[in-house]
Amino acid sequence: MLDTDTITFVNCMHEYICEMDSYPKMNTEIINFESDALRDNYLGDEFRRQILVYTPDSMTDSYPLMIELAGTNWKPRLHNKFANIVEKLFSQGLKAVIANPNFSTKYNINQYINSPAVGNYEDFIITEIVPYLRERYRTGKTALFGKSSGGFGSYTLAVRHPEVINGFADHFGDSCFFYLYADDFAYTYNMLQKYKKSELIEHLLSKRPTDEEMRALNVFGSSAFYSPDLNDPSGFDLPFDENTGEIKENVWSRWKQLDPVKNVKQNLDALKKLDAVYLDVGDSDEYRLYIGSRSLHNKLLEGGIEHHYEEFHGGHFGNSERYLVSLPYLYDALRVKE
Repeated sequence: MLDTDTITFVNCMHEYICEMDSYPKMNTEIINFESDALRDNYLGDEFRRQILVYTPDSMTDSYPLMIELAGTNWKPRLHNKFANIVEKLFSQGLKAVIANPNFSTKYNINQYINSPAVGNYEDFIITEIVPYLRERYRTGKTALFGKSSGGFGSYTLAVRHPEVINGFADHFGDSCFFYLYADDFAYTYNMLQKYKKSELIEHLLSKRPTDEEMRALNVFGSSAFYSPDLNDPSGFDLPFDENTGEIKENVWSRWKQLDPVKNVKQNLDALKKLDAVYLDVGDSDEYRLYIGSRSLHNKLLEGGIEHHYEEFHGGHFGNSERYLVSLPYLYDALRVKE
């Protein structure tokens, strides 16, 4: 693991802050990081990744470390909505190291677990990014947060590694997979009646997919994470028959094992070790994730897991402002009390 050519932009937001005098200064760094975990990955994705890090103007030891699990179309933008949210949180007294690493893949999605058909993203996060950032910024406890697939990843890595991750925020994360994927399975099946799987994958990866095409790419990418099979030319098995559309139970069972609603009961002991558990979802989420979030919430209640659950009015997209609720919640639970 090698940290090369770290580019530091101290007070890089100065121009913006001059326009927003009420906000304090915010330091930003872009770290160029070489990952051993991602080296020689199956997709040939870049193993050199940038990590965008935000810190308050004044730093001391033991601030919480918060890592966003996002990645689709990642770019190191210093003047975007996420940066504005972080800056606002800092202005309100939140003192943490907030990192936004590049988790992009050729599939345009990431489920943040190890997969021989994609790459070892779980190792990248748990054994490389977290230790590196904790040492570099002398941080205290660590939390993961994210939306959709990032919410799934935040929950999944937290329950798998409670000795490393101390809390998480799951914003309308993938759960109750049947309701989430049913429409996309049908769409992908119809596409496969026109193209061979290899042809369709090559076509989708050769260009920027449309929103409709992303439905098939989402199925292929999820399959590569949930049901990898390197004996198949594509590197994965689909959870349905390409000719008839019938669900293949032997593959679908692999998916269900990773569904938070299906595995939460066996993870109660790990959840009890966490300092903060946050869930929210839009009441009109286009992927029906309110079903999974409600189910997960109820099972956490049954298991005696203290957590924050909230349903907000809205759908699946354009909800970055939910971080204005979840990150203060994580911060209050993880920070060193004075």
